[in-house]
Amino acid sequence: MDKNFTPLDWHRIMLGEAPPMFLAEIGLRILMLFVLLLLVVRLLGKREQETLSPMQQMLMIALGSAAGDVMLYPEVPIAAAAMILFGVALLTILLEKTASRFRPVRDYIESRPRILLRDGKVDFDALAKERTTRRELYAVLRSKGAVALSQVELAVLEVTGAISVVLNDSKPEQRDLIDYLLDSAKKPPHHDRAGSH
Repeated sequence: MDKNFTPLDWHRIMLGEAPPMFLAEIGLRILMLFVLLLLVVRLLGKREQETLSPMQQMLMIALGSAAGDVMLYPEVPIAAAAMILFGVALLTILLEKTASRFRPVRDYIESRPRILLRDGKVDFDALAKERTTRRELYAVLRSKGAVALSQVELAVLEVTGAISVVLNDSKPEQRDLIDYLLDSAKKPPHHDRAGSH
């Protein structure tokens, strides 16, 4: 931090020391940051989004960063932070309105539910595409009361990141979900990726 700044300099506090055209650069930065955040959130996949929607995640990241910088650094003016806060919020609102009117936009931003398991058969390709492991899926199935894959009529990865499970009323002949857990506990730790059977 520069020690030669004047405290309570209202011009510096409100507008900073950069030339006025810097606000145009901030507008460009907002747009670039918004696109990058959208790509990052999309790349993370639905399982990372269980508590917040993609739009909420981007908004929280941008707002937290802008608010943090303006509070910590005297050279960051409030006008720049306000432009970022309002700019990202406006882009978020516009994108949500666009997504509500155009299904392809909504499907890209929020994705679609994906069936991970149907009638006791795991779709390993779907697991791989969603970067979800068999271990994670089986843990959710057990938490819903299933002891065997044959009990599971449907397991769906929802757009929220949660896995919904529909069980049937059949009495399983085997307890493969429990056996898988017990076998995993006996083996040394290893990567159980979705594609491994």
